[in-house]
Amino acid sequence: MTRAEHGVRPTEHILEELPERSSFDVVVVGAGPNGLITAAYLARAGLRVAVVERRQEIGGGLSTEETLFPGHYTNPHAFYHMMTDYMPVLSDFDLPAHGLFFVKPNAQTAAVFADGTSLMLCNHIEDTKDSIAKVSSRDATTMGKVMRTWRRIVEEIIAPGTYLPALSPIDMTEALDRTETGREVLRLAEMSPVEIVDELFTDDRVRALVLYVACMWGLDPTETGLGFMVPLMVDRAMSKAQCYGGSHKLAGALSREIHRHGGLVIDNAEVTRILVDGGRASGVECFDGRVLEAKAVVSSLAPPLTFGRLIDPPEVPADLREAADLWEWDKWSFFTLSLVSKEAPRYRCDDPWVDDALMVLVGFDSSESVLDHFAELSAGSIGAHLGGHASIETRYDPTLSRVPGHHVSFLQVHAPYDVRDGWEVRAEEIGGQLMSLWAESCHNLGKANVVMRAVETPVDIERRLASMVRGSIKHGDYNPLQMGSFRPHDSCAAGRSPIEGLYLCGASSYPGGLVIGGPGYIAAASIAEDLGARRWWAPPAFVRRYAESYLP
Repeated sequence: MTRAEHGVRPTEHILEELPERSSFDVVVVGAGPNGLITAAYLARAGLRVAVVERRQEIGGGLSTEETLFPGHYTNPHAFYHMMTDYMPVLSDFDLPAHGLFFVKPNAQTAAVFADGTSLMLCNHIEDTKDSIAKVSSRDATTMGKVMRTWRRIVEEIIAPGTYLPALSPIDMTEALDRTETGREVLRLAEMSPVEIVDELFTDDRVRALVLYVACMWGLDPTETGLGFMVPLMVDRAMSKAQCYGGSHKLAGALSREIHRHGGLVIDNAEVTRILVDGGRASGVECFDGRVLEAKAVVSSLAPPLTFGRLIDPPEVPADLREAADLWEWDKWSFFTLSLVSKEAPRYRCDDPWVDDALMVLVGFDSSESVLDHFAELSAGSIGAHLGGHASIETRYDPTLSRVPGHHVSFLQVHAPYDVRDGWEVRAEEIGGQLMSLWAESCHNLGKANVVMRAVETPVDIERRLASMVRGSIKHGDYNPLQMGSFRPHDSCAAGRSPIEGLYLCGASSYPGGLVIGGPGYIAAASIAEDLGARRWWAPPAFVRRYAESYLP
């Protein structure tokens, strides 16, 4: 079927085809995952929608590129998809018709240690228990028990809460106090990740693995107030999926749904102003002076960009100006070493199944080494306590290499944005350290096997995606003052903002980033309601069950 037969219109040069002023029902600023999700729902609801993207490529973090290695593709941002069993957009649209499929192996997250032992977190809990039993039968039993509780927490509370507007802290506490599962969430919330891990497990290798996966996406291991997220992060470390053909497939599928229902996705069209007239958002102005008028403007950008840069200061309420000024970007970003090799990496450990894991931790032999790693980051340094997570991108997706038998892999570590002497000086040094660390953990990462290698720094992330300021992949830190109903501000509820007609749908909005789809889904529902559009979609069954048990 051709693009024309499929109802898909090419996006090239569309901005130039528009008149100096054009009108839409909804204009979405930013074609990242949440912007595309919002637009897809609203276009199918019958609204005239335009998505305006600064870059020549849509998708934001849904990126699959050949820029590092000719003939080989990498997923430099969203490689792990952690909510594919919950995201409503994946069931509300027939995305497989656009070639979208996910692979979820049972071998999920492994850790290899210097003494040759290994551990594995699997999608099947019994396999996880078997792996942990090698080092501690007590911890294996504990893991079985705790994961039954934690998966119930995710299924009953955290996952469904991801796709409904946030409750206030008081309302949330009252709601959770009604059930035993909810009371456990409240208990965990008052603990730090390291306190939770130390309470449960005795073997320090188990502690190291669980603590790292609990914190790797943004939790401070010693900070209290967000401990309720530990069950989610650990469960998702056992439930990740890979997008077959590259993560950009999801962006392409959503774009096709927008086009199919009459919407536009306009690339290479930077928005320079969000227009506000008489206290109401009325459209956007692009870099070439063209104006797209709209009944609703939806920003997927963080507060410092939306309220601090795109809107004239007199039009922004004082509390939102303050929120934009005080917004905290992610505590740390990522530094990535990518490789093309003739053979897939094979790890030195007691379990050959580790080679099939979607993620493998290297460099951490104790929970103390994990804590030292994050403490070094907090001090703005890197190099003394290096360790991270590695993946073989072609293990489950051979389409990423056009050279038969070659493999694409990466080792990724947390890294500060500001580093002593600057990344231009330090990049190759840190890359060399990582190469040595990785090679020591593997049988076959010598020079004879490695064909090409490249590094990407936090500065490179910001250069590629300007919305990821300081390399902030989540568009803002995960801390108690920037989560729940405070993300991005307590005056912004259900995707709405205090400026009439202006909505928020990005990773800086509740519930947060990591391509979970919640901000876009929530904003779409509010906009459809406010504009009187047909809400053609219904909440999934797990969301309805949560609403019946926990909502007023």
